Amino acid sequence: MKKFSLILLTVFLLIVAGCSSQTGGDSGEGSGGGEGKEKIALLMADLGNPFFHVLRDAVVNQGEELGYEVLVYDGQNDASKQPSQIEDALQKGVSAIIINPGDESSTANALEDAIAQEIPVVTVDRSVDVEGVLSYLVTDNLKGGKLVGEWLQEKMPEGGKVIHIEGVIGTAPQRERGGGFLSVIDPKENPDSKFEVIDTAVGDFSMAPAEAAMSDLLAKHDDIDVVFAQNDTMAVGVSRAIETAGRQDDGIVIIGFDGAKEAYDLIEQGKMSVTAVQDFEFIGSEAVKYVNDFLKDGTKPEEEVLVDVYMSDEK
Repeated sequence: MKKFSLILLTVFLLIVAGCSSQTGGDSGEGSGGGEGKEKIALLMADLGNPFFHVLRDAVVNQGEELGYEVLVYDGQNDASKQPSQIEDALQKGVSAIIINPGDESSTANALEDAIAQEIPVVTVDRSVDVEGVLSYLVTDNLKGGKLVGEWLQEKMPEGGKVIHIEGVIGTAPQRERGGGFLSVIDPKENPDSKFEVIDTAVGDFSMAPAEAAMSDLLAKHDDIDVVFAQNDTMAVGVSRAIETAGRQDDGIVIIGFDGAKEAYDLIEQGKMSVTAVQDFEFIGSEAVKYVNDFLKDGTKPEEEVLVDVYMSDEK
């Protein structure tokens, strides 16, 4: 009988141990897992975009180096998911939130709750319409858009016909990258421009929508000289559409924005011309340093930090 009781006790203890070791799965997957560590929540708008992995990895690596466990959430390009993810992070007792928001407004109430609990919030890549955010750390998208336009002017001084593929409408990157680009290229805004913006489409910063939009534009326009896609993921979709349509010999100049590996691969293959590079590795690691300095000694960073962009046609 004693032996049987011991067996039952052993089984019970194994079950309890197994339950206590389970992680949060898709909703806040931990990077470190050490008990007693302070937690930082990282909320990403869309990890389906490979370039956002650079930002995620930078936050996770810097967080672990400074002794934090980083809980990573994927919004899957659906801004409505992020409020419940913030609530989940708060329930898990995070000490800080770093968020790459899906849009500027959907997370407002949830982030206000976090700020009311004196939890520092840093937004990266996109801003949020909330008072009390510790810092807004972002690529200088307006400058980046202008750099793209200036590069194009130098590349094609005689001008040409331009297609503009925009990201998620209403987001800061979409507005600022497009605004900077058009301020240089669109004759309506720059009378000295020799270019003509013959069409605009929305690609939602994703490959498949951009590819579908570009397929329609290729069927509509016989003469296209340039395509500016507001991120590299969409530029990949544009390239695929051109190849599928058999228009790869048209000499269409494809410009992206990010500095993603996929863009450099296409540049090396001669299928893309250039990308505007944003330093997500710096942005991610710096965001962690901001919250760490604030948590440790109350040091506050600048409320808005703009990170420079540069044009590159090689790794």
